[in-house]
Amino acid sequence: MNARLTQLMICASLMLSACSGVQTSIPYTATAEATFTANAYSSAVGCENRFVTHPLPHTTSSGAIGSYVYTSNGSGLAIGDLNGDGRDDIALGNLAGPVRLLFHEQGLEFTPYETTLSDVRALSIVDVDGDGNKELVATRRFKRPVIGTWQINTMSFVDMPNVYTPFYAMGWQDLNRDGNLDVVLGTYDTEQLQNQGLIFNQRGGGGVFVYLNDGTTFLPTRLNNAADALAIAFPDLNRDGTPDVYVGNDFNRSEGIWLNTQPSWEEHTPFKQTTENTMGIDVADYNNDGQLDIFATDMKPYSQDPQTMAMWLPAMRKLTRPLTADDPQYAENTLFSWNGSRWENQAYALQIDASGWSWSGKFGDLDNDGWQELYIVNGMIAKDLLDHLGNAELREKNMLFHNLNGERFRREDWGLSDESSGRSMSMHDFDNDGDLDVLVNPLDSQALLFENRMCGGASLGVSLQDPHSNNRFGIGATIQIISADKVYTRLVRSESGYLSGDSHHVHVGLGTAQRIDELRVYWPDGSLSRLSNIPVNHTVEISKGVSHDQ
Repeated sequence: MNARLTQLMICASLMLSACSGVQTSIPYTATAEATFTANAYSSAVGCENRFVTHPLPHTTSSGAIGSYVYTSNGSGLAIGDLNGDGRDDIALGNLAGPVRLLFHEQGLEFTPYETTLSDVRALSIVDVDGDGNKELVATRRFKRPVIGTWQINTMSFVDMPNVYTPFYAMGWQDLNRDGNLDVVLGTYDTEQLQNQGLIFNQRGGGGVFVYLNDGTTFLPTRLNNAADALAIAFPDLNRDGTPDVYVGNDFNRSEGIWLNTQPSWEEHTPFKQTTENTMGIDVADYNNDGQLDIFATDMKPYSQDPQTMAMWLPAMRKLTRPLTADDPQYAENTLFSWNGSRWENQAYALQIDASGWSWSGKFGDLDNDGWQELYIVNGMIAKDLLDHLGNAELREKNMLFHNLNGERFRREDWGLSDESSGRSMSMHDFDNDGDLDVLVNPLDSQALLFENRMCGGASLGVSLQDPHSNNRFGIGATIQIISADKVYTRLVRSESGYLSGDSHHVHVGLGTAQRIDELRVYWPDGSLSRLSNIPVNHTVEISKGVSHDQ
């Protein structure tokens, strides 16, 4: 039976002793009133300690001539409520075919809809104009980005205003705290040069651009003149409470990293070592210390046995360069954690530096034990790169790394070791039973939804509403849950991993916890709300009220 609870919390009236043992470095400038509404989860199907595979009615096609480099990068996906019925829908990208929408009816039932859009890279579902309705935004291989709106049972697309370059990677965030969602876009120059030649440079070339949203159009600032951007994230790199810009580049191009010093931007080099061919980026707290870590995927064989190396070496000779003593780029995954004074790479110590030819990689608590697993999708298909292999395909299992109390990771199967050349991937509790399901959009293979039937512990689903802002769904907010002297930290974001648009609903596994001492929301405008009496095993919608300066 669903339970509905409403609680008004004013920060000054809270008992803070419940979280006295928890430390956090997230700064805030104001307090904000907040109310919440809670609903109990739906009944779970069953406990089987595995994921069940559900093929979806969509295939991302590379075209009649097959997959070559650049086409081999595949297409994206996005999760979000497009028709305003309160359930998150699915958008599945495509190259040589149409983008397909799957409107969520109930449970794991969807109604497909074929759009007129094709040849896309990244997808995101965000409220671009702040009217409370979410739009589908797509970057395209050789055309300017578009915004799609669902009205009268039809999805119609228009060009993104004042944005004219064919971009690849995309990230949405309120970067100047004016309440409007801004967007950072990055080009993929190597592909554009192959397609357009010198005309690409004559038309202005590429790079990374910040487009600030003033409520009517997008105002550009160019951060650099060249990029091979596959992923964009917004970690707080200098610990000042504002989101910075981290652009992961392909093809040995150095990462693009800028500190957010509004109204300007400052180039930054916070890492001694980075990935060489950054495929995807995730920002998450893997060890529950209250500090967000930064994970990036790259290409590195998980095993170095003769059979594996024979498949890999011909391609790697074409793509990678020899290391030098002063080269900061390595073809392997990285996981950066803040040690109090600098960022340190923990990937070796945690044994997650190698996961295969990896694309989208993300953290999520897949068994609700209170610790976030790392799931990475793998594989490659390219006739001009892997012609030494059958069907020009490197077939690899997707990798699941089980988080063991934040101290180490162990490889598991759990029914997630698929080999269908995954590209984009995201996680969401589609059937509202309290655990994360996994959505994958492979290349030249059917899209898959992995239903979670693990036998886990308690959890909480959280979504935000800010009626006083055009960023109504709180993109960029940080949520912290305090329970029995443990702290669980999550970001509200619209993208992560590789070409993957995320739901704005946040999932938190709580293990054996039966109560929550406090829930904190650090809103994108710099204010903080604190709430108590939050029930476990519910979805909770938190509405922001008036902010008060400290």
